[in-house]
Amino acid sequence: MKVEYNKLVRDKIPQIIKDSGRTCEYKVLGDSEIKDALKEKLIEKAQIFSNKPSEDELSDIYELLNAIVETYDYEPLHIDYLKLQNKENKGTYSNRVYLISVDDGQ
Repeated sequence: MKVEYNKLVRDKIPQIIKDSGRTCEYKVLGDSEIKDALKEKLIEKAQIFSNKPSEDELSDIYELLNAIVETYDYEPLHIDYLKLQNKENKGTYSNRVYLISVDDGQ
């Protein structure tokens, strides 16, 4: 039975499928396609983590973030710098602050 996936997978998945005696069809995405595929995969993994949090799913999200940094040609040190700036200017999520509303006085 043929199952359609049409989604980004890790690099070794086609070989793992072949090693299991099955066949698969895949393609290597170009520069214009990979950005959308990475964003879709990040949303997919975030939804999976939201439904059933696990270290394994979180590790996939980390791997995706690394791929996004590389694909968008972002500088990892600059990302770290921005993270520190945001931490200094806006804080972290450590104190579990949940904003209910803001009244602008009008």
